[in-house]
Amino acid sequence: MKIWHSIVLVLFWIILSESFSIERVCIGIIIAYIISKFNEDLLEYNNKKLRWNVNKITIFFRYLWLLIIEIFKSCINVARIVLSPKMKISPSTCTIETKLKSNFLRTVLANSITLTPGTLTLFVDDNKITIHSLQEENLKDLEDSSFEKILLKVEEDVNE
Repeated sequence: MKIWHSIVLVLFWIILSESFSIERVCIGIIIAYIISKFNEDLLEYNNKKLRWNVNKITIFFRYLWLLIIEIFKSCINVARIVLSPKMKISPSTCTIETKLKSNFLRTVLANSITLTPGTLTLFVDDNKITIHSLQEENLKDLEDSSFEKILLKVEEDVNE
């Protein structure tokens, strides 16, 4: 078992526990050890896998950053719509086709669309995603979305 995994888990535990006491640190160490021990066979430590994992982590943080930015922009847009005297909405639905092959990544894409305020994923069927939006122009942005581009990179890395 690699010690760095346990250290990261303990640090995460300390951050989540909201207070720093010897009891909480001891509990964190025990829980981190147990989690690390149970997941020992899942962790890959050879160099090829480590580089692959670093690449995945980089892509994950890029995706997370993009998702946060899009949620923030959408929140401001929806607040502007709701608070304006004239509701400038044009609710509509459309079906977009995704190039993603993985069901998991399609689900991630659909959930990311749902997480951004003003849009809602209604249905996912194979490579087609049906989306509802408060404004029709928002649907045009989703057809060639940055979300899908990053997820396609993830899918390429998995297939290599």
